[in-house]
Amino acid sequence: MLRKPLPVVALALSLLSTDAYLRAGSQAAPAAPESADVSVSGEVLDMACYIGHGGKGEMHKPCAAKCAKMGQPVGLLSSDGKLYLLVADHADAGPYEKARALAGEQITIKGEVAEKDGVSALTVRDVKKK
Repeated sequence: MLRKPLPVVALALSLLSTDAYLRAGSQAAPAAPESADVSVSGEVLDMACYIGHGGKGEMHKPCAAKCAKMGQPVGLLSSDGKLYLLVADHADAGPYEKARALAGEQITIKGEVAEKDGVSALTVRDVKKK
Protein backbone atom coordinates (compact mmCIF):
# COMPACT_ATOMS: atom_id res chain seq x y z
CA MET A 1 0.00 0.00 0.00
CA LEU A 2 1.33 3.44 -0.94
CA ARG A 3 1.45 6.15 1.64
CA LYS A 4 -0.08 9.47 0.81
CA PRO A 5 2.58 12.18 0.42
CA LEU A 6 0.28 14.94 1.70
CA PRO A 7 1.82 15.28 5.22
CA VAL A 8 5.32 15.48 3.74
CA VAL A 9 4.27 18.10 1.18
CA ALA A 10 2.47 20.16 3.85
CA LEU A 11 5.55 20.08 6.08
CA ALA A 12 7.82 21.15 3.21
CA LEU A 13 5.55 24.06 2.29
CA SER A 14 5.37 25.14 5.90
CA LEU A 15 9.16 25.15 6.23
CA LEU A 16 9.59 27.08 2.98
CA SER A 17 7.07 29.76 3.96
CA THR A 18 8.64 30.10 7.43
CA ASP A 19 12.09 30.52 5.85
CA ALA A 20 10.79 33.19 3.45
CA TYR A 21 9.07 35.02 6.32
CA LEU A 22 12.24 35.04 8.43
CA ARG A 23 14.39 36.23 5.53
CA ALA A 24 11.99 39.06 4.74
CA GLY A 25 11.98 40.18 8.38
CA SER A 26 15.77 40.31 8.55
CA GLN A 27 16.12 42.69 5.63
CA ALA A 28 16.32 46.38 6.43
CA ALA A 29 13.29 48.44 5.52
CA PRO A 30 13.84 50.86 2.64
CA ALA A 31 14.85 54.35 3.72
CA ALA A 32 12.06 56.91 3.82
CA PRO A 33 12.34 59.53 1.08
CA GLU A 34 13.76 62.84 2.15
CA SER A 35 11.23 65.50 2.96
CA ALA A 36 10.62 68.19 0.39
CA ASP A 37 9.80 70.99 2.83
CA VAL A 38 8.90 74.40 1.45
CA SER A 39 8.19 77.76 3.07
CA VAL A 40 4.80 79.32 2.35
CA SER A 41 3.67 82.73 3.62
CA GLY A 42 0.13 84.00 3.93
CA GLU A 43 -2.93 84.36 6.16
CA VAL A 44 -4.20 81.58 8.43
CA LEU A 45 -7.91 81.18 7.64
CA ASP A 46 -10.73 79.26 9.19
CA MET A 47 -11.90 77.23 6.23
CA ALA A 48 -15.60 77.34 7.16
CA CYS A 49 -15.84 81.13 6.83
CA TYR A 50 -13.45 81.41 3.90
CA ILE A 51 -15.22 78.79 1.79
CA GLY A 52 -18.70 79.75 3.03
CA HIS A 53 -18.56 83.51 2.50
CA GLY A 54 -15.00 84.58 1.69
CA GLY A 55 -14.14 85.54 5.29
CA LYS A 56 -10.54 86.79 5.53
CA GLY A 57 -8.48 89.84 6.35
CA GLU A 58 -8.16 92.16 9.31
CA MET A 59 -11.92 92.63 9.80
CA HIS A 60 -12.42 88.86 9.98
CA LYS A 61 -9.56 88.15 12.41
CA PRO A 62 -11.71 87.83 15.59
CA CYS A 63 -14.11 85.43 13.86
CA ALA A 64 -11.22 83.36 12.44
CA ALA A 65 -9.71 83.02 15.92
CA LYS A 66 -13.08 81.98 17.38
CA CYS A 67 -13.78 79.43 14.64
CA ALA A 68 -10.28 77.93 14.89
CA LYS A 69 -10.68 77.65 18.66
CA MET A 70 -14.05 75.87 18.11
CA GLY A 71 -12.26 73.28 15.99
CA GLN A 72 -13.08 74.43 12.48
CA PRO A 73 -10.47 73.33 9.90
CA VAL A 74 -7.79 75.91 9.20
CA GLY A 75 -5.94 76.72 6.02
CA LEU A 76 -3.33 79.07 4.67
CA LEU A 77 -4.13 81.51 1.87
CA SER A 78 -0.69 82.10 0.39
CA SER A 79 0.50 85.47 -0.81
CA ASP A 80 0.16 84.18 -4.41
CA GLY A 81 -3.52 83.25 -3.82
CA LYS A 82 -3.19 79.46 -3.41
CA LEU A 83 -5.22 77.85 -0.62
CA TYR A 84 -3.73 75.06 1.51
CA LEU A 85 -5.51 72.91 4.08
CA LEU A 86 -3.22 72.80 7.12
CA VAL A 87 -2.55 69.38 8.64
CA ALA A 88 -0.54 68.27 11.66
CA ASP A 89 2.69 66.32 11.34
CA HIS A 90 2.09 62.91 12.92
CA ALA A 91 5.48 63.13 14.66
CA ASP A 92 4.89 66.59 16.19
CA ALA A 93 1.52 68.38 16.25
CA GLY A 94 2.92 71.39 18.15
CA PRO A 95 3.62 73.58 15.08
CA TYR A 96 0.15 72.87 13.70
CA GLU A 97 -1.45 73.89 17.02
CA LYS A 98 0.64 77.07 16.96
CA ALA A 99 -0.65 77.86 13.46
CA ARG A 100 -4.27 77.27 14.61
CA ALA A 101 -3.72 79.72 17.46
CA LEU A 102 -2.62 82.35 14.92
CA ALA A 103 -5.85 82.27 12.88
CA GLY A 104 -6.32 85.60 11.12
CA GLU A 105 -2.59 86.40 11.27
CA GLN A 106 0.05 86.60 8.56
CA ILE A 107 2.61 83.83 9.06
CA THR A 108 5.23 81.72 7.29
CA ILE A 109 4.90 77.95 7.49
CA LYS A 110 7.61 75.46 6.69
CA GLY A 111 6.29 72.05 5.73
CA GLU A 112 5.55 69.52 3.05
CA VAL A 113 2.93 70.09 0.36
CA ALA A 114 0.76 67.21 -0.87
CA GLU A 115 -2.11 67.25 -3.36
CA LYS A 116 -4.92 64.74 -3.78
CA ASP A 117 -8.21 64.95 -5.64
CA GLY A 118 -7.93 68.71 -6.09
CA VAL A 119 -7.06 69.51 -2.45
CA SER A 120 -3.67 70.99 -1.56
CA ALA A 121 -2.50 70.25 1.98
CA LEU A 122 0.46 71.62 3.88
CA THR A 123 1.92 69.53 6.73
CA VAL A 124 2.97 72.11 9.32
CA ARG A 125 6.50 71.57 10.64
CA ASP A 126 7.48 75.12 11.65
CA VAL A 127 5.62 78.42 12.08
CA LYS A 128 6.90 81.98 12.20
CA LYS A 129 4.65 85.01 12.70
CA LYS A 130 5.42 87.88 10.34
